[in-house]
Amino acid sequence: MIKIKEKDEKIINFLQDFGSAKLEHLQRLFDEYNNNFKNILSSNVISKKGNIFVHNTQKIDENMLVALDILCRYKGRFVTFHRGNFPIYITFLTKDNLLYHIIVADEGNKNGIIKLVNSPLYLPKADRLILAFPDREDVEKITTDIPFLYCTYPDLDVVNDEITEDEEICWILGCFVV
Repeated sequence: MIKIKEKDEKIINFLQDFGSAKLEHLQRLFDEYNNNFKNILSSNVISKKGNIFVHNTQKIDENMLVALDILCRYKGRFVTFHRGNFPIYITFLTKDNLLYHIIVADEGNKNGIIKLVNSPLYLPKADRLILAFPDREDVEKITTDIPFLYCTYPDLDVVNDEITEDEEICWILGCFVV
């Protein structure tokens, strides 16, 4: 039996929780920029498809990969994060004690996501929302009272101005520290 190091076990547990992640996600979130993470493949619990690591009980979820791209943009600003329940992919708490929900919509569910976001009864409490949509056309349909950042993927281009100027500058420049 192969003995798994504690560090590798954390990464495997992360992949079990989140399903899959790109190499860049693992490098950034675990502060191991020179690691290729090949050692976690020997556990027979993780496989690799291109640059994506996948837990063997999960499948690649493109929306989760977009949510992880967003989370990595906030690296250095959050103190904790966890996987949410649909439609919230990831929830994280910043050093400023602000609770963010990352919500990713695709062509098949964007109308339902808009209805959920616009209804305060259906979303758990949050200080800010980060909404990722495949295109720009739905930003005007968002009427929530919660300040939100609307971006399009895959490039994560910011479309709206509901966030503070400092946050927008940090987002655009890719700042990872407050």
